[in-house]
Amino acid sequence: MKNLGIFAVFTILLIYTQADSDDFPLCKACGCSFNSNNTEANVTCTKPNTNQILQDYFWIKNGTNDSIPYNRVVINNDKFINFTYVFPSSQLVYLNLAYNSIFNISDSIFKNLQNMQVLILSYNDLEIIHPDTFKGLYLPERLMPLKSLRELRLDHNKIHTLNQDTFEHTTDIQILDLSYNPFEVIDHHTLLAINNLLYLKELYLQNTEITTLPDNMLHTPKYLRILDLSGNHGIEKIPETLYQARSLENLYLNNTGFVNLTEKNGFPDLPSLQVLHLCRNEHLHRLARFALAGLTNLTDLRLCDNIDLTTIDDFAFAKPTNISGGVIWPPLKKLYIGNNKLSYIDSDIVARWDSLTELDIRDNPWTCDCENQWLIDDLMPIYIKLDENAAKQVMCAAPIEMEKTSFHHLFVRQSQMRCLDTYGHRPEKDGLLLVGVLTDNGTEETRKAPDALPESDEPLKLILYHEQASDDDYVDMNDIYVERTNAYYNLLVDLL
Repeated sequence: MKNLGIFAVFTILLIYTQADSDDFPLCKACGCSFNSNNTEANVTCTKPNTNQILQDYFWIKNGTNDSIPYNRVVINNDKFINFTYVFPSSQLVYLNLAYNSIFNISDSIFKNLQNMQVLILSYNDLEIIHPDTFKGLYLPERLMPLKSLRELRLDHNKIHTLNQDTFEHTTDIQILDLSYNPFEVIDHHTLLAINNLLYLKELYLQNTEITTLPDNMLHTPKYLRILDLSGNHGIEKIPETLYQARSLENLYLNNTGFVNLTEKNGFPDLPSLQVLHLCRNEHLHRLARFALAGLTNLTDLRLCDNIDLTTIDDFAFAKPTNISGGVIWPPLKKLYIGNNKLSYIDSDIVARWDSLTELDIRDNPWTCDCENQWLIDDLMPIYIKLDENAAKQVMCAAPIEMEKTSFHHLFVRQSQMRCLDTYGHRPEKDGLLLVGVLTDNGTEETRKAPDALPESDEPLKLILYHEQASDDDYVDMNDIYVERTNAYYNLLVDLL
């Protein structure tokens, strides 16, 4: 009886699955998932099925003109080369044709996909996009539009220019990705094409080999919120048109050619900008005074993995005010300055460290001396509250006796770090030499047993105790450095 029940359940499931396949023919050749009511399918095809899936049978209900209710369709890893199939009418909202070796797309093949919001054509071999590639259906108030298309991904192709009418049928696009195409320059035709997108909100131009943006390029897309110019090594200064991006909120300038950012060549006034990424810029060496002065509402700054960045000026993030003669700082909440070449930073680079919600200063060659004492006394308590594990990973790199000593250890021990000599002299290392010069051949025995010295030799005894201390004890000896120096002086007075 039990086996009969199991067989009945298995039979029902088999019939149900078969019914799904009959309702959604693409699911016979591809993987599918369904909505809660099993009325829409999300299809993923990752094996070559060209001869099967590009037939109307898979898209239109048998015996009718009704479209099969696919919601999302992904067709990857095929070799279409010339894509000529005209999709029949469908309610799908997402179509992904990436990784298909597409070299050419015929005109108007997407015209019946009037509900399509996202079209992915990434990782193909496209060199030219014809003006009518995205031509849609007739509407009296529009020029044959794909009326619902909002996101178009053309990244990782071989496009070097765009026809000025490329987007005349898709003027409502809000997200455009042209990354990893060999443009080298945004020429006039490409500029006109992009400027047709009046409602553009996100523009991605990573690794396009460009050196700047044309004048007034950012004037037309007044709703632009995100701009990514990362990976363009030829960009050595901030594009002048950037000041026209009045709605820009996120700017990505990773892996570019910046060397020094100053008040003169730094950022223009961008009061809307909240997020700035300046990471992996291997030639970036210095952020000078007021370099980021125009970013008065910046809340998230990623300034990390810049292997040559040694200097951030105390007022690099600040903006001078004409009224009071003072400065104002952006309301930073997230600050990432890890894995640079910083040995010092001043507490003034941020107005309120205690207002941060995220922080990373790890993997910098920090010098542990009195100039960075505030990092131990003031910043570590804040850092520990934000991310204790990260705080414990911040290490000293200099002076040599402090190397690999953690900031957390210094904080717990309430250590006071000494000030380094202006000329790099190391008087604390001179004790053995001094004792060797001022004592006789029996000093070696004395050094091994300083307790054997009479009370009259207390200064020498103190010196020897200190010189016996291990490197691990050095941190704890900072607070008696002055006492040791006085002992040297008293010994000299007694001997002379």
